[in-house]
Amino acid sequence: MSSNKVFVITGGNRGIGLGLTQKLLQRPNTTVIASVRNSEAATSLRAETQSTTVGENSNLHIIELDFSSAIAPEKIRQIFDESTIEVTHVDVLICNAAVVVPLTPALSITAEDLRTSFEVNAIAPLLLFQALWPYLQKSSAPQYVAVSSSVGSIAAQEPFPGGSYGASKAALNWLTKAIHMQHESDGLIAYSLHPGWVQTRAGHYSAKQWDYPGDPPMTVEESVTGSLQVIDNATRETTSGKLFAYNGQVVPW
Repeated sequence: MSSNKVFVITGGNRGIGLGLTQKLLQRPNTTVIASVRNSEAATSLRAETQSTTVGENSNLHIIELDFSSAIAPEKIRQIFDESTIEVTHVDVLICNAAVVVPLTPALSITAEDLRTSFEVNAIAPLLLFQALWPYLQKSSAPQYVAVSSSVGSIAAQEPFPGGSYGASKAALNWLTKAIHMQHESDGLIAYSLHPGWVQTRAGHYSAKQWDYPGDPPMTVEESVTGSLQVIDNATRETTSGKLFAYNGQVVPW
């Protein structure tokens, strides 16, 4: 594995996370470490990737991490250290796992929904970054990719309710910018990535919440293809410290 490019993807068993996992596995010399919430999700991921044509010297490893409540960085690191995976470094950390609760107007957002959204969408990515930072430091070009959303943009706030989901993604964006600014000397490439409005379970849920007629406009394939182009071409100078969309356009914070 030492010569492979190593990707860590959270929420790798469905939607965009699954699409990223499948697409990356097709590349040669690539190791994908996908986190899932439980054993049922792990079984699902194995089944979904069984027919994937795996590139030469590439492989998939699955780790169970339930981010619905905070996991201490030391515990996460211990799980990696004690796993059967020979992890020597991580090149790209993609924090994709997220939760979407009712997308209500601000007047109706509950404290419970805020806690749930912040726990999974903002706190978990930060703690995972803290846990895997020693591994990222061993990469020649480390990347921290926070899968966010235009719904979390303050400057270009969408014209429909974002509920606690939007607030949590705005917090994720702030933390990502802080990570970028505080790791310049390390050469870390840290940015948020808006994958588009995609035909996933969360995407369909949002469409129903907003009374949108029909399916979300983007397929998983379109989103993943564009997102990987952003990831593959990301540099400290051009990408880090920004919120990028899957099509390479910058979204205002």
